[in-house]
Amino acid sequence: MTILEIIAGPAIGAVIGYCTNYIAVKMLFRPLKPIKIGNRTLPFTPGIIPKGQGRMAKALGQAVGEHLLTKEDFEKMLLSEDIKNAVVDAVSRKAEKLKHTDASLEEFLSQYTGQEEYDLMRDKLEDYITEKITEGVEKLDIGAIIVEEGTKEIKEKFKGGMLSMFLNDDLIQSVATPIGNKVDEYIKENGEEKIRSAVVAQLAAAENKSMAQWVEIFPVSDKKFCQIIENIYVKFVNEKAEELAEKFHVAEIVEEKINAMDVLELENLLLGIMKKELNAVVSLGAVIGFILGLLNIWI
Repeated sequence: MTILEIIAGPAIGAVIGYCTNYIAVKMLFRPLKPIKIGNRTLPFTPGIIPKGQGRMAKALGQAVGEHLLTKEDFEKMLLSEDIKNAVVDAVSRKAEKLKHTDASLEEFLSQYTGQEEYDLMRDKLEDYITEKITEGVEKLDIGAIIVEEGTKEIKEKFKGGMLSMFLNDDLIQSVATPIGNKVDEYIKENGEEKIRSAVVAQLAAAENKSMAQWVEIFPVSDKKFCQIIENIYVKFVNEKAEELAEKFHVAEIVEEKINAMDVLELENLLLGIMKKELNAVVSLGAVIGFILGLLNIWI
């Protein structure tokens, strides 16, 4: 057996192994579209990845959404020092500006809610405060208080005098009780109206105060304010991280983005990640072919 015959087997085996794996790797991405002959589609067209792009997108979306970006990961990201400090700094700067603004409370809040929404919120607040004060006043039983305190005051006023001989408790209460009942009736009929007018007036006065005045009313040091904001933010993230993660719909976004990618763009993306490994697969084919060629000589 000549040297050429000895070399030819392994060399041909290496070439075949190389070409086979090269074609197999290319068939991952090529052809980009199905090839049809009449009504029949050629097997293995389009390539494996173009054909399975939808399945791959769904699988990657689920992997990222369920395993790679969990509620704990999302919480950890939001509570990282960089993001936490950025939030606290942003709120602190906004609060600092409020110390020097002449905008009223109404003007400030309506910037973020819109005037119509602000008016609705204010009306609801008026109803709530009025309702709670009215309930509180009714529970006080002011009529009974008037009878009780009025009786004590009258007895004290005329104590030691001639009239004290005639002013016993029954007589005093016979006069005070109807008065107390009338007061209770008046509160039930007109209390809410009177209380609402007072609430509306107080809310209007509060609305017209500037934000600078409100900041002065509730003085807090910068350090303490930052600590409060940080505590509120941390508590919010701890309680809402899972809900926020679900609202981001990470799996759906990843799936949508991959499905929206052009096949060539997807190929370049995957090759950028796996080019070294795919080249190793092609080279391995040549090595295996070469080894099989050598074995064929010995066998």
